[in-house]
Amino acid sequence: MNIRSLYLALIVFLSLALLYEWNSEQKSKSIKNHLDSVGASFFENDDGFVSIENNELSLVISVSNGSIVEARLKEYPVENVDGSQGFRVFGSSESSSFQYYFKSGFTGLSPNYRVSERGEDFVVLFDPELNISKTVSFSDVSYEVSIYDSAANGIKGKSFAGLYRSEGRALDLKRGALEGGMMNNSSYEGVAISTELDPYSTSRLRSVDEPLEVLSKSGWIAFIQKYFFAAIIGSDEYIYNYYVLPKESGFFRMGYTVEGSSTSNLVYGHEHRLFVGPKIRKDLMTRADNLELAIDMGWFWFLAQPMVFVMDFINSYVNSWGLTIIIFTILIKLAFWPVTAKSFKSMAALRKITPELNEIKERYKNDRQAASTETMKVMKKHGANPLGGCLPLFIQMPFFIGFFFALREMVELRYSSLGFWADLSAPDPFFVLPAAFGVLMLLTQRLNPQPAGMDPTQAQVMKYMPVMFSVFFLFFPAALCLYTVVNTAVQLGQQSYLYKQQGALDTN
Repeated sequence: MNIRSLYLALIVFLSLALLYEWNSEQKSKSIKNHLDSVGASFFENDDGFVSIENNELSLVISVSNGSIVEARLKEYPVENVDGSQGFRVFGSSESSSFQYYFKSGFTGLSPNYRVSERGEDFVVLFDPELNISKTVSFSDVSYEVSIYDSAANGIKGKSFAGLYRSEGRALDLKRGALEGGMMNNSSYEGVAISTELDPYSTSRLRSVDEPLEVLSKSGWIAFIQKYFFAAIIGSDEYIYNYYVLPKESGFFRMGYTVEGSSTSNLVYGHEHRLFVGPKIRKDLMTRADNLELAIDMGWFWFLAQPMVFVMDFINSYVNSWGLTIIIFTILIKLAFWPVTAKSFKSMAALRKITPELNEIKERYKNDRQAASTETMKVMKKHGANPLGGCLPLFIQMPFFIGFFFALREMVELRYSSLGFWADLSAPDPFFVLPAAFGVLMLLTQRLNPQPAGMDPTQAQVMKYMPVMFSVFFLFFPAALCLYTVVNTAVQLGQQSYLYKQQGALDTN
């Protein structure tokens, strides 16, 4: 190693050390700020709000209008430390104008409720003037809330339920670049509707510029966001008019009105089913048709969804998502072994004849046509194909993209550990995986044949590609880095084995 390379390695090491120190400091500050806020709810010490909770959810309800203004998932802490509060789906922030809440009732009415009855896991609100009541309680089904609006004398209106949301990301979603902010901020956010006519249609909020209404029996409507979300789920007993409204007074509104819920002109009540919880595919599939589509799997969702199914199956035995990713990656590589073997054999042949190709390039440097003709003759003679190495890349790319979206959106990976990696959904805080990928990529480069007569500038760019990719992977979730490292390591082993079989390893 020359002195220049030594200096470069030292600079990289010191830069990573400083980056690690800065990231650790920022993480400590984030944890401290969060723990300092525990117990200091946005709605604390306000008589206008009541709280109810069970083992999974903690809700804050506005007494006057019955809105659910805060919902925390108690089993999914914001920080991976003791004493952390649960992740907020609904909520408000003192540091911004962001608000997200659920509201239901009867169209045309503006109630002024007061608490009629209250328990640890339910509350009954009553408006004596309108003679209407609202009961908020937890369903027997996990992460579901029952909201029953009733009118003793009947109401000339329609039952409705809606989600009200201002612009902005989820309150407790990590924003720091080395906390997964790049991936979190790129996750899809928007309103989604499932009906009899269309099992899944979605739109980003900024694209909602005019009202949308869809009539359907059953179905659901939700606001899609990273890891956790809320959905209002219809039943088979009613016809629902699902709607999405453009922003008004700072809020986007989405929900439904219940059509024909009464045989008379009066409506006496309706029970709304509200899901507030994690985006776990196998769980969502049991709640409502097509609800699992709320997990954004990207362009290759038809590949990503079976991948998640297989990983779920593997994890049910190994009980470690990190090991599951390793095992699943090896299985994928084994499945593609015939394709990669054929490609690597072609590349091995190309590697063996590279000196001869360079000699042809030099001999016919003033006659490009003759050089091309001789090059093709030599390649055909030895069965070499310059595009052979691209074949496995093109075939595996859809699977890589599908796996990328699957790992990016899997809430199961959040705070899932493997060895000294405490959170596979966040970037590797020790930079081991990005560095390992860079080393493996460098070794792969040395195996791959360099095209004859490659431009020196292009050769230099290719030389530093491993460094560029390693820097890029600093901001990728550790789970995705783990997959890429294992994938590259297995592929390097396959390539070395086939090169040795073809006698191409000793070629200079």
